[in-house]
Amino acid sequence: MEIAIYCGKTYSWTNELCSKPLKEVKVVDYNSVVDWISSQKGRAFLIFGTDVIPYSLYEYPKIPVDETPLFKFMERGGVVIWAGDVPFFYIEKDGIKEGLFNKGNPFPFKPINVMEHKPLSEKSENSIVGEMLKYDPKDSWRPVEPHPLLIPISVVKSHPYTLYSTWIYKYGKGAFVRLYDSPYVNTQYILSLPERLSSLGIGIRISNFRRFRDFKMIFPEFRIGVILGKNNVGKTTILEAIAMLGKNEDKIRKFRGNISTGIAETELFVNYTYYRVDFSYSQVNRSADVNVLLIYSHDMDVLIDDKVLPYVKSSLRKVTELLNSFDPNIFYVYLSSGNELRVLFNDRTDVSINELGYGYKSLLNFILLYVIYQPRIILIDDLEGFAFHPELLKMFYDFLLKIDVDLILITTQSSDIYAYLAEKRSDKVRFILINDDKYEVLTSEEVLDRLYYEDLRYTALKIH
Repeated sequence: MEIAIYCGKTYSWTNELCSKPLKEVKVVDYNSVVDWISSQKGRAFLIFGTDVIPYSLYEYPKIPVDETPLFKFMERGGVVIWAGDVPFFYIEKDGIKEGLFNKGNPFPFKPINVMEHKPLSEKSENSIVGEMLKYDPKDSWRPVEPHPLLIPISVVKSHPYTLYSTWIYKYGKGAFVRLYDSPYVNTQYILSLPERLSSLGIGIRISNFRRFRDFKMIFPEFRIGVILGKNNVGKTTILEAIAMLGKNEDKIRKFRGNISTGIAETELFVNYTYYRVDFSYSQVNRSADVNVLLIYSHDMDVLIDDKVLPYVKSSLRKVTELLNSFDPNIFYVYLSSGNELRVLFNDRTDVSINELGYGYKSLLNFILLYVIYQPRIILIDDLEGFAFHPELLKMFYDFLLKIDVDLILITTQSSDIYAYLAEKRSDKVRFILINDDKYEVLTSEEVLDRLYYEDLRYTALKIH
C-alpha cells in the first residue's frame, strides 16, 4: 500500500501531520508530490498534512479540473484524504496562499456555514460507514447537503434535513475523503485510515423497524450471504428493511399488513455504494433508486398484467436461454394467447407453468423476475420453499455465483440450503448466524469443518 503525506508551506486549520516527525510515511512537498502522484497507477493514498492545495497539483482554471494531476490520480484509483478546513478554499502558489473556492470548487456540491468560524452543530453521529471505519464523530463546522456521489461518514441530524459532516466523494476509480470538518485532528487515526478504507466490506444498519432499535451488521466483502437463526429472531425483517431501499413497499404490505408504525431507517453500504431510506406507514424517502428484488418463497408467482406484460414478452428469449442452462430439454418459453406462461420442450411436449413440478415452477418464476427487474440486490426469504431437488439446488447456486449483482441474501431453516452452498467452497459466500441481535459470520471452509458434528441452526442459539 503506497501512502504519502503532502506538506506545504502554508495552511489554514491544520499542520499537525507535518509538524511532527513521520518516519513511517513518505513526505512529499510542492514539487515532489507531482512526481509521486504520476508514478502511482492504481490504489494509493495521498494525505494532506497541510490543508491548502498546491498549484502544482491543481492548476485551475489554467487546466480543466479532470486534467489536473490530482484528479487524474483519483481517476486511476488514487484516494485523497483531507483533514482541515474547506477543500480547495485556498491554493498555494509560489509560497503564497490565495483564495480559490469561488472559482475553483471542483465538487458538484458546496459546504454550508463556510463564513462562520464556529460549529454549525455541536454533535454529529456516524453513518453505517462511520461505524465500519470506527470513526469518532466530532462537532460539525462545514457540512454539505446529501449528494448521490457522496458516501457519508458522519452526519448532522439536528437540522430540518440530514447533512453530511464528513464524507467520501467517489471520483473515477478513486475517491476524495473529507475528514474532520472542524479544527480537531487525530493524526493517528488519519494515518490508520488507508488500511481502514481498504478493508471496507458490507455494512447494514436497521433502526426502529420491528424488533430492531439500532441493529448493525458489518461484514467482509461477499456476494451471497445465508442467514440462519431461530423463528422470530428477525431474519425476514432484515430482508424487508433492505428491500425498502427499492420499491417493495406494496409487496411487504401484502405479506405483513403494514410496514412501520413509526419512522424507520435502513442504511446499506455495498460495492462501495451507500444507500439510505427512511420510511413509515405512509411515507418513503430514499437517497437513491436501487433495484432490489424481494422474494417470499411462498408467494413468488409472476402476475402478468397489462403493466408487466411488455417486459415479460421482451424477456422470454433470455429466460429461455437461462432455463436451457439448467435443462437442455427446454426448447422455448412463451406466452399463450391468454397470456399464460408455457414451456415447450424439445420432444414437443407443451405444458403450462402450473403443470410443472413445484421446483421447476419456482425456478422459472425466479429467472423471469431476475430478467425483468435486473436487480442489483436479491433477497430470498426461506429458499427451501423453492422445493429444489439437491441437484437443482446445486445448479441454482452455480447460477447465483455467476450473475452480475452486488448482493444476495438468503434466509433459511434448512441444513441442506447452507450445506450445499458451503460445498461450493466459494470466497464469495458467507454464513450469518443470528440470535437476539448478536451475530457470527462463517466462511464456507468454517462451515464444512463443523458440518459433520454440528448443526449450525442450533449453534446460532448459543450466540450471545
